[in-house]
Amino acid sequence: MQGWRCLMLALFCSAGTFGLAQESGAGIMTIQGVLTIIKGDVYTMRDLFGRFVQFRVDKNTRRERLMVPGERVEVQMTPDHRAIAIKPIQ
Repeated sequence: MQGWRCLMLALFCSAGTFGLAQESGAGIMTIQGVLTIIKGDVYTMRDLFGRFVQFRVDKNTRRERLMVPGERVEVQMTPDHRAIAIKPIQ
């Protein structure tokens, strides 16, 4: 039982790792995962824990280039799931 507590503590303490969300000012969240589906302006990604997260991309979303399903990405989004920025991660 003690081992599981240490594992959970390590997961929560390393909030900057792949798949975990971090919240910055004004409620903006940064989340990492694998892009799975793109349907129009709605993107779906899968985070480290296997949860599916949807967000909307619009003309105001900052992006380095177009993304394709299967890529690891980092997304900054508002609480209403509008993407502010999306970028690939190595």
